[in-house]
Amino acid sequence: MPHHKITATEIDFREEFDALRTQVNDLLQSLKSKSEKTADTLVENIESKAEHYQDQAEQKLHDVYEAGNAGLHDVSEHVRKNPVASMLIAFGVGYALFKVLGQGK
Repeated sequence: MPHHKITATEIDFREEFDALRTQVNDLLQSLKSKSEKTADTLVENIESKAEHYQDQAEQKLHDVYEAGNAGLHDVSEHVRKNPVASMLIAFGVGYALFKVLGQGK
């Protein structure tokens, strides 16, 4: 059985290979850590923006509700002050809808 001597070159190669493997593992761990931090930051940003847009939507809905209430108040005030004119307008709108829908042919 032949006896194989390990040369200094083979030892140097193995040491360099082990060092390279350690560096690659360290690099992969670093990348994994950075990607996890980046993902966490991205999720936080998305959640923050979603909350901001939800707040804006709620404010717009509140504004529309307030405008609707103000409009109803104005209409009811107008009807209260001018009941005959309001009744004639309502009758005219109803008659026009009746004609448009084809029921008055």
